[in-house]
Amino acid sequence: MSRGRDSIKQEAPRVIDIVFDGQCGFCVRTLTRLRRMAHRNVFRLHDANDHQAVLARFPMLAGADTDEAVFAIAPRGEVFRGFFAFRRMLWASPWLFPLLVLFYAPGASLLGPRIYAWVARHRRGLGCAASGCEVQAPPRAPGR
Repeated sequence: MSRGRDSIKQEAPRVIDIVFDGQCGFCVRTLTRLRRMAHRNVFRLHDANDHQAVLARFPMLAGADTDEAVFAIAPRGEVFRGFFAFRRMLWASPWLFPLLVLFYAPGASLLGPRIYAWVARHRRGLGCAASGCEVQAPPRAPGR
């Protein structure tokens, strides 16, 4: 084995907590696809509709509009909302890196939040509610 390979650290992926509308079929499908594309378990999903559990785990989200946008909480506690939450999620796995081009293209920081806001407002029309279709909300982690 080469010396360079010996020096490479094999670290477990750092998990990003995602707070989202678990009753939104479009949201569930989008996050399920993103998890699959990541090829590793780097996202821990939390249904924003379970307000008590979310606030107990993430007190920094008190007063946040969790019913209007997805939130990503990075391992160091940084909080990202909406478009910027998705952009942060893409850094979680090398398999998602190709999508970063779209999220960092010139003007993306201005246009991206507007596109995200439009999709968020119309998400119910883009997919059925999870309770009314075959898409199931993600299972809760044991002990939560």
